[in-house]
Amino acid sequence: MTNVFRSRPICLFVLLLLFAGTALARWNRQYFFSPDSARYVIMARSLVNGDGYREIDTPGAPLYSHRPPGLSVLLMPAAWVAPYNVLFAKATVLLTALMMLALLYCYIQRLNQSEEPEELTGDQQQQWSPLLITLLFAINPYTLFYSTLVMSEIPFMACSLGILYLLALRPEQPSKRDLVLMTVLLAFLPFLRTIGIAMVLAVGCWAVVRKSRWPWLVGVACSIATAGLWMLRNASLGKSGYASIALNEIKTQGVIGTLFRMWERTSSHFESFAQQLFPNMPGIRPTYTGMILDEIYHLPGPVWMYLLLAAAVIALSCYGMLYRRHRGGTVALGYLIFSVGVLSLWPWMQGRFTLPLLPVVLAYLPSGGRALKQHIQIARPVTGKILKAAFAVLLVLFGGCLVRTDYQLVHANLQMMLEPDQFYANQLPPSGFCNWTRAGTWLKQNSKPSDRIITRQAAIATTAHRFEMLAFFEIISPEKLHQSIQKFSANYLTSFDREIVSAFPWYLMDQDLVYRFNPVYDERGVMILKVEPNRDGTIRQKYWKPGESLATARDAYEKFPHRSVFQTAFAQELFKNEDYAELIQFIQELQQQQVKDVKLTSLLGWCYYKTKTYSAAIREFERALGMPGQKLLRNDLIRGIELSQKAFEKSVNQDPTKAAPSKGKQELQLARTWWQYSQIDKAEAVLNQALESNSLPPETRAAMQTLLAKVYLAKGLPADATGLLEQAGGSEDSEAQTLLKMVQREVKVENFLKNPKIYDVDKTAQEELPLLPDILQLAQEYENFGVPGKALALMERANTSFPKQAKILSLLLKYQLLYALTPAAEETFLQLKEINPQDQGLAEAAQKLEFLKLVPRF
Repeated sequence: MTNVFRSRPICLFVLLLLFAGTALARWNRQYFFSPDSARYVIMARSLVNGDGYREIDTPGAPLYSHRPPGLSVLLMPAAWVAPYNVLFAKATVLLTALMMLALLYCYIQRLNQSEEPEELTGDQQQQWSPLLITLLFAINPYTLFYSTLVMSEIPFMACSLGILYLLALRPEQPSKRDLVLMTVLLAFLPFLRTIGIAMVLAVGCWAVVRKSRWPWLVGVACSIATAGLWMLRNASLGKSGYASIALNEIKTQGVIGTLFRMWERTSSHFESFAQQLFPNMPGIRPTYTGMILDEIYHLPGPVWMYLLLAAAVIALSCYGMLYRRHRGGTVALGYLIFSVGVLSLWPWMQGRFTLPLLPVVLAYLPSGGRALKQHIQIARPVTGKILKAAFAVLLVLFGGCLVRTDYQLVHANLQMMLEPDQFYANQLPPSGFCNWTRAGTWLKQNSKPSDRIITRQAAIATTAHRFEMLAFFEIISPEKLHQSIQKFSANYLTSFDREIVSAFPWYLMDQDLVYRFNPVYDERGVMILKVEPNRDGTIRQKYWKPGESLATARDAYEKFPHRSVFQTAFAQELFKNEDYAELIQFIQELQQQQVKDVKLTSLLGWCYYKTKTYSAAIREFERALGMPGQKLLRNDLIRGIELSQKAFEKSVNQDPTKAAPSKGKQELQLARTWWQYSQIDKAEAVLNQALESNSLPPETRAAMQTLLAKVYLAKGLPADATGLLEQAGGSEDSEAQTLLKMVQREVKVENFLKNPKIYDVDKTAQEELPLLPDILQLAQEYENFGVPGKALALMERANTSFPKQAKILSLLLKYQLLYALTPAAEETFLQLKEINPQDQGLAEAAQKLEFLKLVPRF
């Protein structure tokens, strides 16, 4: 048995077997990245269907161009055997992961071989280095994480290692088989990830300088040709690709701005690479944190130490590339340089972009160590043994930390799979565990095929088989949300549940004046909201109450105070609730417990800004700029410093006599902002407090009274609104007078509709109808006020009392189409077509109805 495990190939087989078992224990039906993962699965099915590379989950199934089709092509067999089954898709990625690890081992082993006689035998350490490097890469949590997701990183790494391995075999005298394989791999690599062009450029530059390498240029030429055809295809669709976006940024920012952004991106990507080289670096929240229940175990020591170590590893690896330049090391070095160059121009900064460089850098560490060893001689053998022993101990401790994190990833997943009800009820899992596929199944069973979904996670379509549109609810304004719903004609919204307090503006369920968002599903981390018209045009108190999100965040923090995600969520809710004093104390207590987080420090700076402690705000913003992870918040932090400096200078030079009027205008602006964001209760509180002041200018007071009247109308209190509007007064065309006329007209029309003169249904549409102009005018005023649902309800009542009135039917059809009420709109359309076939809006309405009746071809 001992002899068996001394065999390196058998050890490699055991390693691959253990990795596969660990990955299988990480399997689930969840998607993590959105929209990438679901898009790959859906596009694979589109290719299998023979539709081409199309968005079949989007009305009209337009051709897709944003992401290259490489991974979707690899997923075609899985899409053929089991359409939309994420486990089959993950199996494809896992197979490429096993191939990648095997290639990494073989590649390092080939690099360790040398034509020099004195190096043919090699020492024992050099012989086992391929297995050691492969083991370290296999137990890296990033490797396990991405090997169990439907993402292109792992297949891309396998393909790039395959190219480098072919070059290491016979760089000067390639066989026909090698050339064919190289051509296929080089042509396919940019279709896995666009940055694969860096490898193509590296191979081309390496091959063109020597005539004996020119045969390799066949693969380079084919790759450039296929990539060019792909770019022409996208350009013909009018879609901008990555290259055009990067070039446009260069044009808009100029040379100096571009160089600054390049340096900023390069430093950010270096930090990301260091984090992947040394997972669980202190002060950094890794990507896989979303799939772990408890906090990860951070490595000891300061961040700068690991950044220096990462720089040393890269330098040693580059030295190894130069040392093994006759084994394709020059290509590897060129690939590294070109990749960094491309990433420095890439508009987006995501940590996973540097992950494919990790196996290449690790592969050349043994060669770099051997080359360095030739220049450094240790005088005493005992010293060398001590250093090796210390290195071995550190390596074992580091490997133990990696294995511990892998265990956390597996353990959390097994809990979800084996005891789902208890898991979701008691563990308060992060957003990565939300069961979107289960929610999609519910939608498929409980909605019509033509229903449409605006979703926070694009994986809904793979099981719901409905048209979908992605939206980030946590950053979208109510106005933008309304526009998205109307443009897409959405019937449902799917979001993370309320435990993730910032996932959706939950107050809109009660305080939105345009729609009623009614929860119809709330299971395993996902909430589905049905979109319906707000026919009352008022707010309600049914699903949300002030402070509910803060209470949820507080409960989660008190249950799991060590989880950084709950610390941040609780701090954010305190900030939203304007509990600045409590928030300052909370963050300071965390800092005393050695909790250092750039988001918390940034929030502390904004707290000081809100409480007008501007010098402290500047200090916290500057401190946050020096913390790990500040790259994504950098613009916000710089803005905070600039605003604090301006506010400090203004407070020093401000005239006290002008403070009161200015304060009134600020409060009016704040109330208007709350109104714009449908925060009706907060707008009312600000206005009531401001109107108690006797020092307000007449114009400001009148504007506040008018806005408060709108608040009362939104709360269903027209009498209170009328009193305020009469106090506000103003000219004939002022907003107060316009609203007052609307209220008066509403009373008049309501009295008429309660006791209407019922017309005979056979009467023609030309017959005079009492108060028709007032009814139509009131509907328009409702729309201008921002309550089109109330206009819809008015037209529905008017049509019930007075059928076959062309003007009423036309306006009713308009609002029915606005709210995607397809069956009712079809009926109204047919009635209007019969009564007034010359209506100018019929053609447009017919197109809209056809759009609403489209059904996806899954």
